[in-house]
Order: sequence, then structure tokens, then C-alpha cells
Amino acid sequence: MDLQANSRSSTARSGRNKEKQPSHTWTPIEDVALVEALTELCVSGVWKVDNGFKAGYLGQLEKIIEQKLPNCGLKANPHIESRVKTLKKQTLAISDMIADSSGFSWDHENKMVVCEKQVYDDWVKVHKEAKGLRLKPFIHYDSLVEAFGRDRANGLGAEGPAEADEDVNNDNEFVDLEGPAEAENIVPTPATRTTSSASNSTRTRKRARDAYAQCLGDMASTLRSFVDVTKTHLETMKEVLLNDHAASTKRGKLVEELMKIEGLNDYDVLEATAIIIGDDSKIELLFSLPDNLKSQWIHKLLN
Repeated sequence: MDLQANSRSSTARSGRNKEKQPSHTWTPIEDVALVEALTELCVSGVWKVDNGFKAGYLGQLEKIIEQKLPNCGLKANPHIESRVKTLKKQTLAISDMIADSSGFSWDHENKMVVCEKQVYDDWVKVHKEAKGLRLKPFIHYDSLVEAFGRDRANGLGAEGPAEADEDVNNDNEFVDLEGPAEAENIVPTPATRTTSSASNSTRTRKRARDAYAQCLGDMASTLRSFVDVTKTHLETMKEVLLNDHAASTKRGKLVEELMKIEGLNDYDVLEATAIIIGDDSKIELLFSLPDNLKSQWIHKLLN
């Protein structure tokens, strides 16, 4: 019994003395890059599932953020994992307040929860994760609720350290985003297991469908523009080829046409041909003139 007690005591001290990861203060630009990266994973159709994201998504977020912010130094663990957990807790806390609708409303212009202070104080007594969110601008809510809203609609809440470790180490399993938070300067608040309306899931699916439809519409518009431009180019090429063919035909008949003009000997025909054949405008003029003017014009050229 003493050995077991000593072992537990030693383990507890070891946990307390474990060196903490260095903290990181997220900038607004980094938050934008993270939210955009999460949105890309959602619309890709590869990483997002009903109960969270597939294992390995943090590494993918790191790659996307590095592309957006080269040399930013943000790593999947602890930086991105910690910030994602914090944003998810705040997003779902806001979603729960709005879904409850008992005195809460969402200010779409200023992106914040609006309610009476007493209503909020009563709510926070039960929902600790909502602390500090009243009248606090949360500008990425619309994008984040698409990424996290379905998790809450499915009744998913916080998971313990053991669950988080098991999910991270199994590449064939799906990973829920909540779990033990790493240290960061933006203080995370504890999540609770609550269930809100499934309307968040419905809105998420609708927005995904709308985004897909918009993408198809843009592709169709681009294709139509390409077809229109190609058609114009083909018409221009056709006209050039026809004109060139007509000019070529007239050049082939030039000698024959000159031989019809009275007063020209063989030498005159050859000399007139040499003068005219390289100039399409002269060829066109020759064939357009009446016979009496052709003779005058050719003699003028020869003289």
C-alpha cells in the first residue's frame, strides 16, 4: 500500500513539474490564416466529417498556414492545436447561447452576442465556457460555426486526455477537436457536454451546398466566356482564310485577265504582272475596274 501511495505521489509531482510548452500570442493575421485553412479543409470534402476532422488534419493546417504566412513558425502542436481548441470552445459557446434564444441575440453587424447582463450572468453560472463572450466581437463566427457547428449538433463535447491521445495515434479514426488545451496567452475556458439544436448542422450543409453551387456557377461562366472568345477567334480566322483564298484565286487569274486587255503585248503582260502580283490592293482594283478603265490604268502603270 505504501509503495502504491508513493508511486501515485511521484507521478503527481512529475506531472506538476512537467515543463510547459512556450506560449504564443496569436495575431489577427494568424487567426485569419487559420480560419481560412479550416474553411479549405471543410470544403475540400476530404478532411471534414460529421464528428470533427480526420486524424492528421493539424499537420495539414500547418502546411496551409505556412503557405499563407511563410516562416511564421506556427506548428501543429502546440500552437495550432491549442488555438483550434480555444476557437472551437468559444464558437460552440456562442452557438449554444444563440440557440437557447432566451434573451440572447446575435449582432450580425458587430459579430457579437447581445443580451442583458443579468441574463448573461445567470447563463455563465451553468455554462462556464461562455465566460467573457458577452459583447465581445467574434468576427470569424460565421466561418467557424461551419467548421465546428456540426460537432455540437451531434452532441459532442470535451474529451479527456486519454481520448485525445487515442485519437491522435490512430490514423484510421476521426478526431474531435476538443481535448486538453496547450498553453497559450489567450486563456481557454473549459467546455461542457451540452446539446443544442440540430439547426447548426442543417445550416452547415446548406452553406456547403451553396458554396459548391457557386463554384459550379463560376466554372460554367468561365467556360462560356472561353467558348465565346474561341468562337470569335474562329470566325476571324475563317474570314482571313476566305479573304486569302479569294486573293489567291485572283492572283492565279491575273495573267489571264491582263491578256484580255487590248494593246498589251506579251512583254507588257509580264511587266504588269510583276508590278501587280505582290500588291493585293492592285489586284482587287484590276478585277473591279470596267474593261475601258483597266486598259488606261495598266498603261499608266507601265509608263
